[in-house]
Amino acid sequence: MRRLRRRAGAGLLALGLTAGLVACGSEDASSGSGTVTIQHVMGETTIAGTPARVVTLGPQWLDAALALGVTPVGYLVPGLAAGTTVPWQPAIPESAKRIEATGDTVEAIAALEPDLILAPSYMADRTMYEKLSELAPTIDSLSTAQVDSWRDQVTALGRVLRKESEAAQVISNVQAKSDAVLAAHPGLRGKTFLTCMLTGPAQLMVLADPKDGSAELFTGLGMTIPDNIVREAPTGGRLALSPERLGDLTSDLLVCGAMPSLESKFKELPGYSALPAVRTGGIAFVNVVDINAINTPTALSVPYVLEKLEPNFAKISGS
Repeated sequence: MRRLRRRAGAGLLALGLTAGLVACGSEDASSGSGTVTIQHVMGETTIAGTPARVVTLGPQWLDAALALGVTPVGYLVPGLAAGTTVPWQPAIPESAKRIEATGDTVEAIAALEPDLILAPSYMADRTMYEKLSELAPTIDSLSTAQVDSWRDQVTALGRVLRKESEAAQVISNVQAKSDAVLAAHPGLRGKTFLTCMLTGPAQLMVLADPKDGSAELFTGLGMTIPDNIVREAPTGGRLALSPERLGDLTSDLLVCGAMPSLESKFKELPGYSALPAVRTGGIAFVNVVDINAINTPTALSVPYVLEKLEPNFAKISGS
């Protein structure tokens, strides 16, 4: 198996590594020879040749591979029950082995004999990263944000797999769908948005970092997060709010993921009917699968979300 070359990630973090920085070494894209070097939060990884046995951890890297027409030899998506499918994904061939999060992940990955492992930081801390790196070249998160930009992931993986033109086309196709939404609803420019997850009857987890990858879909439509929320953005980009602070959700568009029982409790909170999003039809309650599509956007899930929120876009834009 190929080994990787890496350097300590602390220096890169101190320099504020921007999302998706890709540096290439000697490379012959036509033949798949040479090397490609990808910088990420754990350092940098150099891949020789073109990987054929890819393992993905997390929904973003899985969808990046599928969008490029690559079937991973193994994949792990936490929180997704066996046999569960998501509506934006094509059928995953049976040749791709589903890795269970409850077992020995490193051992399961080793059995697949990978030559590339894609693992975001929230699933691979330094210790895990070092273990995976002993198995095959491993690429961690591309940025210090909690969620990477799906564009940067597709671009980086396109470089590694010698599919740069395909990666550019994937990004272009998704951008065209976003452009079409904005053309139909130009009034979205300048509107505000918030996404939240109801983690219990007494807590809302609200996206507060406009640079987080999960904000990209909305900022691409000319929308922004309200300043009062951005000012409180903690490390990790998610702000925990108690029900007493419901009135701080002042956005034109408010997308909340919740179980049905929690949705009903949310609607009963004092001040709910006075929220701007509620008054104008900009409130959208979505299920857990859909909020995950919003929280960890991919080239496959973004078009799905754009279509899902179309009625709300129309209402808040006045179109």
